[in-house]
Amino acid sequence: MKKQPNVIVIMTDQHRLSAVGAYGDTVCQTPNIDRLAKEGVRFETAYTSNPVCSPARGTVMTGQYPHTHGITSNLHNVGCSVHELRDRPELLSRRMESAGYQLGYTGKWHLGTEKTESFGVPNEPSLPRDVGFEGQNFGNHGGGGFSYPEYQNYLKENGWAHEVKEWGEETQHIFEMGELEGPTESTVPYFLTQHTMDMVDRFAEEEKPFFIWHNFWGPHGPYYASKEYVDRYRDVSIPEWPNYRWPSRELMGPHQVKIHPDHERLTWTDWEMALRYYYAFTTLIDEQIGRLAAHLEATGQLENTVIIFASDHGETIGSHGGLTDKGWHHFEEIHRIPFIVRFPDGTAKGEVREGFVSLTDLYPTVCDLGEASWDKEAVHGKSLLPLVADADTPWRDTVVSEFGGVNSLAATLRTLRHASYKYGYNCAGEDELYDLDKDPWETRNLIQHPDYRDVAADMRRRLYVWMVETNDPARRLYQNRLKYYGEHEQFEVGKHPG
Repeated sequence: MKKQPNVIVIMTDQHRLSAVGAYGDTVCQTPNIDRLAKEGVRFETAYTSNPVCSPARGTVMTGQYPHTHGITSNLHNVGCSVHELRDRPELLSRRMESAGYQLGYTGKWHLGTEKTESFGVPNEPSLPRDVGFEGQNFGNHGGGGFSYPEYQNYLKENGWAHEVKEWGEETQHIFEMGELEGPTESTVPYFLTQHTMDMVDRFAEEEKPFFIWHNFWGPHGPYYASKEYVDRYRDVSIPEWPNYRWPSRELMGPHQVKIHPDHERLTWTDWEMALRYYYAFTTLIDEQIGRLAAHLEATGQLENTVIIFASDHGETIGSHGGLTDKGWHHFEEIHRIPFIVRFPDGTAKGEVREGFVSLTDLYPTVCDLGEASWDKEAVHGKSLLPLVADADTPWRDTVVSEFGGVNSLAATLRTLRHASYKYGYNCAGEDELYDLDKDPWETRNLIQHPDYRDVAADMRRRLYVWMVETNDPARRLYQNRLKYYGEHEQFEVGKHPG
């Protein structure tokens, strides 16, 4: 057995927790992800660094929040400060390469493009190959991966085509979703998984360990799945989200950006159908995860491979009064993510860790697994290995997600969790405070409630501490919010609030 373990990071896109069986009661079938949780350790309260694709993925490669690594929105959107991931020794790929690892990449990238010009000025492209990876080089978002020549050639070689059946459901077609004409083998998730399996076989011939980052394009829309998966949910009843009737239009806030334009004309039956396709797509992806794990086992690689499963962020799909997509609010649906680590020796098998985990922790955890050096002063995350080894190890008591805008719209939001509370800073509106023990579906904003005045003040203090510690440039204007509450004197610019 190689001294250092192989490491495979499997990342899904826009994957809410209701679509992971291991995280609670759901009709969504994910037996292979659930198996990873049963054979590994599951982190119960894990949060993204930013509920948008590119910023979150930039965190994976740097261990930093977007306000530091600079990819503050999706690439080449207005509001994104850095449009291409610049190669440098501090990137996760280069850290692992320096530790002796072979580097492999599959699937969605969204950290660079092949553009040579952007906003009228020269642009330096960045693809996986430019930061040390072997494998696929799919620039920009990719829109599901359907149009890339490699996938089109794969279809052609096998006599298939990417075709979606005409929408025949009795409900409204509220998103891009549908049943694929071809077999499961013709789908993008199958194609991506075959690529990773082939890469595992190639890397296994070498003496060096491998690090592979495997990225699915789903269950981010469009929600396409082959017949066998659509049929599994054909007659499945899915109850309303408990916050589905939250008055989203009546309440002012940044969430207004993401209310479905037809919300008032839609019924739960329409959303229920969309969820069936979302779950069908998720189950298709889950079976590919099982296929990859089975291949590792059959080739003897599972006994020396750490598998990390996580998502970049969540999804709303009708919750909180017909919200869609991600970003623009503080709710659990988009901020909380699945995060599971399976160790080949059975470490912490079937255990759950309750401490707050951040997507920023993935980078130092992978580095520690590979015995790669990393800069603890520059990285915002913490290695999860001490928490895995001892559930009682001293750990953070707060976790933060940030948001700066997406789709060429901009807003500054910061979301902080501490104890059972969640505080949301809205730069251009009223802040938000939720007591998740009493209100787990976040329907009652308590920011002005007299009984929560001290809690709100403590949460604001904690957010400012985090802003100072991470050098968040928004902290200076955040002081205006503190002045509004009469708390600014204890938070002078440049001084740590203690």
